[in-house]
Formats: sequence, structure tokens, C-alpha cells
Amino acid sequence: MENNKSSTILVVEDGPGVRDVAVQMHEFTGFDVIEAVDAASGLQRFKENPQIDLVFADVIMPGGTNGVEISKEMLVQNPDTLILLATGYSDKAEALRGKAAHSANIAVVAKPYDINIIPDLISSMISNASTEPL
Repeated sequence: MENNKSSTILVVEDGPGVRDVAVQMHEFTGFDVIEAVDAASGLQRFKENPQIDLVFADVIMPGGTNGVEISKEMLVQNPDTLILLATGYSDKAEALRGKAAHSANIAVVAKPYDINIIPDLISSMISNASTEPL
């Protein structure tokens, strides 16, 4: 695994246990991590931290705003934002993969996700984005 220390990930997850696992996974592999407990705090942290390289967000969250909606808003603010959405609903994951296929900046994974694969996927997304010609 390459050194990810210069990369910052925003984790937006309402489930405390799942959020803790995601944060620990990313920190263990060398990413700087910013946490958000819901969509509103995720959008706030995104606005406050322009150094965020990738957003790792749950699709289904309480409060009326979901991961897809915050992703759209984040992409309006910064079209280069990389987004990895996670969902526990396999049918939703497949539908989202189809919708995200037109955007190189968005990927979708199904829960439970493999903590051994996600860091490599994120590193690949970040690396590919940084090597694309302007």
C-alpha cells in the first residue's frame, strides 16, 4: 500500500459502530480522517475542510438527507470531489453503480464491505484522479 498520509477522507456515517470501524480502517492505512455523524454535519465539515480528497459516505442516513443527496451537493461545490458511497441494500448498490457509472468521481460499495479492499480502492481512486490530464 502506498503512503496515504497526505490524503484526507471525510467519513459520513450515522452508525457509531460502523463509523468507528471506517475511521480506524482509514487511519490505520495512513489517511487523515474527518468524521461526520449525519448528512448535515458531513456537509458542514466538507465546507470547512477544502483539503478533503475523498468522501466515504453511507447512503441511508436519518434526517431526510441521504448520501446521494449530499454527494450531489458536494459535487456542485467541488466537481473534482471523489466519493465512495456504501449501502447495506444490495439492490440499491446495483442501481447506484449504474447511475454512478457516468462519473469517474463516484464509486459504490455494498455493506458489509471488506476492510482489506476499501483502502486500496480509495488509494486507487485518489491516484487515478491525480494522474488524469487537465
